[in-house]
This record gives sequence, structure tokens and C-alpha cells, in this order.
Amino acid sequence: MKGRTPCVKIEQIFTSVVFSLLALVFLTGCGQGLSDATKTQAKAVKQDLKSTRDFIEARKKKYADLSASPDFSAMAEYASKEKWGTAFADAGATLTRAQEVYDKGLKVTIKQDKPEGEAQAQAQIKQVNSVIREAKDQAKVPFERVSRIKAAMTGTLAMQRSALASADTILSKVQGLEQGPVAKAKENFPGSEAKITARFAPFSKMADDTKTNTDIVKAQYKAHTAGRADYAAFVTAADAIEQAKKTLSKDGPKFEKDLDQLYQSYTKILEDMKEDYYVTIHRESWDERSDFYNPGIFVYTAQVSPAVFQALTQSNAESIADLSPGFNRMNIRVTPGLESAFKALNLDLAAGWPDSRHNAASFYLESTKLRYFHKYLKEENGETSETGWEAVNASFYEQNLENLGMAILSKPYGEFEPDSQPAPPGMAYVGNSKYGEWKKDESGNSFWSWYGRYAFFSNLFFFPPHYYSYGSWNRWNTDYRYRKPYYGQTQTGNTFGSRGTRMKQSPRYQNSTFSKTGGFKTASASVRGRASGLRGGGPKSKGK
Repeated sequence: MKGRTPCVKIEQIFTSVVFSLLALVFLTGCGQGLSDATKTQAKAVKQDLKSTRDFIEARKKKYADLSASPDFSAMAEYASKEKWGTAFADAGATLTRAQEVYDKGLKVTIKQDKPEGEAQAQAQIKQVNSVIREAKDQAKVPFERVSRIKAAMTGTLAMQRSALASADTILSKVQGLEQGPVAKAKENFPGSEAKITARFAPFSKMADDTKTNTDIVKAQYKAHTAGRADYAAFVTAADAIEQAKKTLSKDGPKFEKDLDQLYQSYTKILEDMKEDYYVTIHRESWDERSDFYNPGIFVYTAQVSPAVFQALTQSNAESIADLSPGFNRMNIRVTPGLESAFKALNLDLAAGWPDSRHNAASFYLESTKLRYFHKYLKEENGETSETGWEAVNASFYEQNLENLGMAILSKPYGEFEPDSQPAPPGMAYVGNSKYGEWKKDESGNSFWSWYGRYAFFSNLFFFPPHYYSYGSWNRWNTDYRYRKPYYGQTQTGNTFGSRGTRMKQSPRYQNSTFSKTGGFKTASASVRGRASGLRGGGPKSKGK
């Protein structure tokens, strides 16, 4: 048997080398550049640039043949006035611009072939394709105009009737919007009248343009009956009316839904937050007496405290603990400095032991995972409710570390869009007569007095009850609203938010999970999600 041992070891070494080479090939070929799908799309863009140039040239030749035919005489006037002949030069110039975008952008990104360029490459593909479509559309214009003008010449009455009917529909619907939901919204929310008018402006313009195009259609139809119509002007006006009708049918209902939002009020307050820490521990066991590499792997997953997580991830040791052969039992050695962390893991050392002959093992940290949670207090039209723990992503959690007790989303009555800039709860409602009114205290200072169902904003997180002064609200409204978070900054610190003086005085905050688990004293952002350097153990680190 001893004579065979060297062969076994040589085989082990050979196998290890093969696996190493395979791993090297795998790492070199995977994940080191742009995806195959992106490269395929980029190649298609390059081919489309060439085929589009051929398309433009073919259209140019086809137009030359068409314009030379006797049947084109009826179109000659319109072709000259609208300069159809320049469409192909314009299309060529646009395609040249697409080629430049490709050469200076996408081509360079593809050549660099870096994985971090994936998003940029996709954006550049989209950009080049958009310009290519523009070039194709320009080359189609003369033929589309010929087709539409011929349709106007042969179907003038039907086109006129359809355009006028569509115009009546447009004007009726726009008038209905203006006199109905728009007028009602302005009456209910006089402070938002300018915003409502701005939202309605495209429909007002649509009505004005429709009236103008209706006059053109009527005038050119009358000229048609007299045998001297400008069919190009006629069809352009008629088509504009039909397109406006389609746009109104799509945008009108959306606008009405936007108006309905004015009658909704809601705010989302960050009531509590927490992080859960998980570690995956691998136990690699083996037979210390054997020359064969035949390890057994067992996996433990445990939720741990921030302190244990931090100790494990910041250690540079090769393993957390090791088992070695002893008399009648295995001896355990815990890496110095990790004794408390290993004890806290509370691992069943014998769980899933693979082979009774295995008499040694190492425990090492394979991976880590953090899960983040928020708990919210929601207010909707004066009614409040609390959520359970809701999972959030790491980025959103980090963004809101300073926002405990803050409204991270507010949408008062009379506003179209919610404000996502954190502010003290209820601050976005102050100054709105739907929620309360300004009063003066004994010193003559103005403060906001809430109506009954909104009075909870005064003592939600504050002790004693807190009332917003006019100066505080005006500063937020002028300098912060829709722009940046507002914490009531003073020379000595913040008034609101996770570090604010009001929160530190709040019994509700003191009872929060965030406060009880240490809040800002827990694992730092640099530790969150850190990949561990603890990777070793087993025969590989012991020369087997």
C-alpha cells in the first residue's frame, strides 16, 4: 500500500491543477465583459446602419422614377412647396448623425468590453436605434404625402365629414372637462388653481388647434367644390384633427384620474426600523489519518447580533474554530478573539457528521446576509393605521437612517404629486385650510392649530406636544419643500429626525426597536453586507 501512496498524491495534485485551470478558464470567460445579448444587439445596430443607408438610396431612386412619371403632375405643386426632394438628403444627414453616435459611443463601449459598461451600452443602442428610425421616417415622407393627398382628392367628402365629426367630439370633451371636473377642482382647491390650469393647458391648446384646423378643412372643402382646393393643406388639417382625437382619448382619462388625486390625502411616517444579520458557517471535516482528500461539508445558517456579525466579518483569521484528534475525543480550539462570537453561534458541532472516520474539522465564515425592515404609520384622509415589518432594500434603508419619526412621503389635499422629501410629520399639511388654521399664542406668535382628526400630529412623536410655528413652516415651504429633507436645523443640531432633540425626548422613540437595538451604535455602514475574508479550514489549509 505504501508504494502506491505517491501515485495517489500525484493524482491529487494533477486533479487540483486541472480544477484550477478549469476555474481560471471559467472566470476568464464569464462575467468579465459585456453580455452576449448586448454584443448581439450592437452587431445588429451596425448592420441596421448599413441597411438603412441602402433603404434611403432605394427610396431616393423610387422617388426619382415616380416624379418623372406623367401621373405625378398632380403632385408637382405640393412636392415643390413642401420640398419632398430634400427628404432623402435630410434622411442621409440624420443617418450620418446615427453613425457618429455609434462610432463615438456604442462602438467604443463594445471595444472596451467591461461589465460596468452594460447599462451604458444599452442606452447607446437605444439612442442609435432611435436616430435610425428618424432617418427611415424622413425617407418615407414623400410617399406618405402622395398617398394621403391622393386619398384627399378621391375621398374629399368622407374625409371632411370624419374630420368635422372628430372635431365636434374633441371640442365637446374638452369643454366638458373645463366646465366639469376642472372647474370643480379649482373651486375646491383655490390654492392649486395655477397648477390645475397648467395641467389643463395642453387640452386648451388642443381645442384651439382643432378650431383652426376645422376652419381649414371647411375652407378647403368649399374650394374643392369650386375645383381649386389645396389638398395638402386639407389633408394636413384633417389628419391633425384625427390625431388630436386619439391623443384626447388616451390622455383625457389620465387627466381626470390626476384631478381625482387632488381629493386624496396621505402621508407615510417612518415609525421604526431594524436590521437582521445572518451568517452562513461551513464546517469542513476530514480524516486526519488518510492521504485521500475526501472532505465532508456541513452548512449552518444563523441569525446573529450586530456585535457577533461585526466580530466575525472583521476578523482576519483563517477559521473561527478547529477540531483536532485527541484521546477518545476531538479537541476544539477557538480562534483567539472570537470566543464570544463562536459561543453565541451555539452550533451543534456533531450535526450532520458525514463519516465516523473523520476526526478533524474547521469552521469558517462562508457568507453573510443582511435584511432590512421598516415599520410605518400611515395616514390616509385623516385615518391612521400601522404596518408590520416591511422588507426594504439596503439602499433605501441607508437613505432613511436619519428619518426615524419623519414623514418620508406626503400628499396633501389639492396636490397632484406626493412630496418624497423627508419632513416632520404633518408639516406638508400646514397652511392648508383642509387641515387646520393659524392662531396666535399669548406672545402674539403664529402657530398651526390642527382640526380634530389631525390633532394627533401634535403629539405623535413629540413630548410635550409640539405645534409648528409660522417661521418654521415658512422656512420649510420656501427653502426645502420638494428640494431636500428638513430636520429643523439649528446651531446646536437638528430638531427632528433620528438624531433630533424631539425624538430623543419622545417615549415612542425610546420604545422603538431602532432605539433599543442601539440605532446608530450598531454595525456601521462599512460593515453592512461586507464579504468575509474568513475562508479556509479543512485539508486544503493543512496541506492535504
